[in-house]
Amino acid sequence: MTVTNEEELDGLRVIGRIVANTMHAMARAIEPGMTTRELDDVGRKLLEAQGARPAPEAIYGFPGATCISVNEEIAHGVPGDRAILEG
Repeated sequence: MTVTNEEELDGLRVIGRIVANTMHAMARAIEPGMTTRELDDVGRKLLEAQGARPAPEAIYGFPGATCISVNEEIAHGVPGDRAILEG
C-alpha cells in the first residue's frame, strides 16, 4: 500500500492499534488444548467489536479472520483443528 495523504496515514494508525490490541488479547486468551480455529474465533470477535473486517478473509478469501502459525508453520497458518499445546 502506498500512503498518499494524511487521512490514509491516520486510518492506518487506527487499524494498526486495533490489530495490536487484538493480537495482545488473543495472546492472553490462549490456553493449552484450544484449537487454532477457536483462537481465530476470539480474534474475529475482537476485530468485529471494533468495526474492523479481517483483511485476509475480505480481500483474499482466506479461510479465517487471522493467520495463526504454530511452530514449524512460518506464516499464514490456516486456523483449524490443530490443538495448541503448553509451551
